[in-house]
Amino acid sequence: MAANPLTMNDQTVARRRLPNVKFRVLIVGRANAGKTSILQRVCDTTESPKTYEVTEGGRREIHLDPTSERGQHNISDELEFSNHKGYVFHDSRGLESGTADELQIIQDFVGDRSSRKRLQDRLHAIWYCIPMDGNRESLDIKPFHNICPDKNVPVIAVFTKFETFRHNTRSNMRLNGQKGNLVAECQKRFEERYLSELGVGAKFVRLEGMQKSDARCEELINTTMGTLDTATVALMLLAVQTENLGLNVQYTVSRILQKGVWRDFQYYGWVLP
Repeated sequence: MAANPLTMNDQTVARRRLPNVKFRVLIVGRANAGKTSILQRVCDTTESPKTYEVTEGGRREIHLDPTSERGQHNISDELEFSNHKGYVFHDSRGLESGTADELQIIQDFVGDRSSRKRLQDRLHAIWYCIPMDGNRESLDIKPFHNICPDKNVPVIAVFTKFETFRHNTRSNMRLNGQKGNLVAECQKRFEERYLSELGVGAKFVRLEGMQKSDARCEELINTTMGTLDTATVALMLLAVQTENLGLNVQYTVSRILQKGVWRDFQYYGWVLP
């Protein structure tokens, strides 16, 4: 009988249960880019995330004054939703003015988190939010390619408030007496104004209606998964086990691990629950 691919030989490292793994995401973007709404839709909740300060002495919940200045926020703080603790989020809360100092803070954080020894402690993905409700696309997109200089963490461009972009396009067409298909015109302007700035090959999604509690972010989740190596995909599935992915987590992980990823988990002596 063939050996179970999800177990380890008793001669190897002592077995122990897979720890409470986390999938770690940095969300980047200026104020009013819709970042909090995206995180709420990903975690299927309407509550606000809890904020935790992480120090060498441990992790403690902190309560930030909503009226405090932007600069008082620490990018290393962890954001977590009580109903979905498989995700840990970090919020840049920067890039408002596009200064080099703001970008450097983010780059330093990404450099530190991407080089952590343990996979579960690393930064696994960056969601770079670009709102489509204004006329500063060049300024918003400019830092995209410099967020992760080492290119060792996938960066997904998340275009938000597409419904506002579509409304503005419709109004502009009417004002100028322009005939034609609205969908085609939106796509044309999106490519000219946004994708041309983003560059060839960049991963992106377009989101709309994120302020609605019944909105979903499957495209963002699936696009993120598509940028990850197999070991990180396995960690993500184990951490989040999101029902709306439409995936049988145990089956999917078993198929991945049978392809050799299990040795990465075996290094730590982990077993699947």
